[in-house]
Amino acid sequence: MRRALARGRIFPQYYSTDRRYGRLSLKACALFPLMWVNTDDQGRLSGDPEEIKYAACPNIDHITKADIPELLEELDKNKLIKLYQTSKTQAIQMLDWWQVQRLQWAWPSDYPPPEGWQDRLRYKRGAKEVITENWPSQVSAQVNNNPLSGEGSGERGEFSPLTTPIEKELIRGKGRGNSPEGSGERSPPSLTGLSLIQHLKDTFPQAFGRKANSRETAQLRDLGKKISSAGGAT
Repeated sequence: MRRALARGRIFPQYYSTDRRYGRLSLKACALFPLMWVNTDDQGRLSGDPEEIKYAACPNIDHITKADIPELLEELDKNKLIKLYQTSKTQAIQMLDWWQVQRLQWAWPSDYPPPEGWQDRLRYKRGAKEVITENWPSQVSAQVNNNPLSGEGSGERGEFSPLTTPIEKELIRGKGRGNSPEGSGERSPPSLTGLSLIQHLKDTFPQAFGRKANSRETAQLRDLGKKISSAGGAT
């Protein structure tokens, strides 16, 4: 499914010391990050003042719809955005977009790019086909090697914040070279498949003092499958 607007867009920290941003009026300083978090995967949004007011700052009374054209000109003059005309409407391109964004998926924009601008695309067409265009190879490699990468538009991969006692033991046991065969000990039965997943669920309250919520349960299930595919845990 095509998603034009990503969830959880983050405004870059480096603008706090950027001289261009420091030269802005207070209203422009307030408007710019609100526009940024409402852009599509290509760093674009409508340049129509009414749409910007409705999408970016509907509850900020001191930025009115009448203020926005002048504020856009100010942002354009300071080379933070490119304000340009398409066949249907004005559009805005965030000029620093690909310098700071590290997206895993980037869907096409509803607005054509400004002259001289190259889009970077990586999105799914159907269940199996992945379309890429001008996509950095190192980003694709990171995504392909990350089994927990988010497939949603512009989402970063979410890694589990949990480290269960079993996972800690597996990490501590790596590389010790103490095999049961060498010591004469009998190897205990391996936890694999559903039994491992259930064991992780049972262990969670002991480690964290509460039951796992639905998200944590899903993360435990993924962890169990990962450990099971690697040969199980003893």
